[in-house]
Amino acid sequence: MPKILITGNGFDLFHHLPTKYQHFMSVMKTIESNQFNNDVSFDELFGHEFKLDSINDYNAIVNNYEVENILFNHDKVNRIKEMLKDNLWYKYFSTVLEIDTWIDFETEVENVLKQLSVLIKSETPQSKKVNNFRDVAINYPDFNLFGIIEHKFFDKELFSVSEKYIDKRKRGLKIGDVLRDLATSFEGFIVIFNQYLVDIVGLFYDYKKHDQIIPFHLINEIYTFNYTPTLEKIYKVDKSKVVYLHGEVNEDCEKQNLVLGVSEISDDIKVEKAYDFTKYHQKIIKRANKKFIEVPKSLKSISGETVFYIMGHSLDKSDREYIIDLFKFLEFDNDKQSKICVFCYNKKDEINKLKNLLGIINKDTLVELNKSGRLYFIEMNSGNIIREFNKELSTSSLSDFRVF
Repeated sequence: MPKILITGNGFDLFHHLPTKYQHFMSVMKTIESNQFNNDVSFDELFGHEFKLDSINDYNAIVNNYEVENILFNHDKVNRIKEMLKDNLWYKYFSTVLEIDTWIDFETEVENVLKQLSVLIKSETPQSKKVNNFRDVAINYPDFNLFGIIEHKFFDKELFSVSEKYIDKRKRGLKIGDVLRDLATSFEGFIVIFNQYLVDIVGLFYDYKKHDQIIPFHLINEIYTFNYTPTLEKIYKVDKSKVVYLHGEVNEDCEKQNLVLGVSEISDDIKVEKAYDFTKYHQKIIKRANKKFIEVPKSLKSISGETVFYIMGHSLDKSDREYIIDLFKFLEFDNDKQSKICVFCYNKKDEINKLKNLLGIINKDTLVELNKSGRLYFIEMNSGNIIREFNKELSTSSLSDFRVF
């Protein structure tokens, strides 16, 4: 009678940890614009850009953590500041104001790579644009930020390829060099995020005001899309019980294995073998390609009841393959006892999660599963979580549940 927990970033947000994309960027802007000679107080770091951008989250942190006792090591903060200086992706994202979530972040990375594909196509022998970009449908200021193209002769209407990316012999663009530099900078951005999670977010665990008693010992398997050790730090869950599907933070930036990128790249980018931006490449190269639930290979009865609890995950298409596997598991359960329980913050969150599911799973399947009680949504609060985790499931052997 296995109970399986799957967590996303919303699980950290449920604990009022500043792990949103907007949180990260707000703190980075504060770090970038200041030099810290002494250890840094909470309000020095979070009382400016962060408070202005996320006042409700700021108040929630103050109410739930002993912020007056938190001091961030100024050497570590200044190290982050140093890493920000020359990072092309941070420079770019600090100018893009429409991004609210990490999913938006991934979408914007895709947008930049798609524009690069357009640039590559403009460099075919039939259509050389290396000296005149007027007719190329790309966002010139974006590529100016990345240092790929630059204003020509101080004329804001004319752009040319940056000297370092011109192949003078072939009179073309060194697209391989462009992609290598962008990939290196992208990994640098991931390292910066890792250090933020370790050196900034990591300090909050020791200053929590209120203890929450949730029976995670009743959960048989835990899979998380988070990078943070929230389950281990707050609830003392044994690390061996948690599978980090997208890698986990590490104090040593050389050992971090965070997976942060896009699901796929265009054929034009693949020709240059620039797979560094993809999650599947990162999972393998960073040793973060972890096992997920086993889906039966053929129709057969799954003995007993299995409940999948989804907590703090958006159910968006960015993790499409995992979501499909969950619903396949229910499909192969001929006894129709397996269930998916989705925790939601409020009605709006429930609506958004359902819309995301409708973009991945057949609507008839979702309607039928909901009608039969095998897919249900409940409000995410301590009382509901405890009640769900304590439910008695129909008898089965734990050997019936395996990971591949």
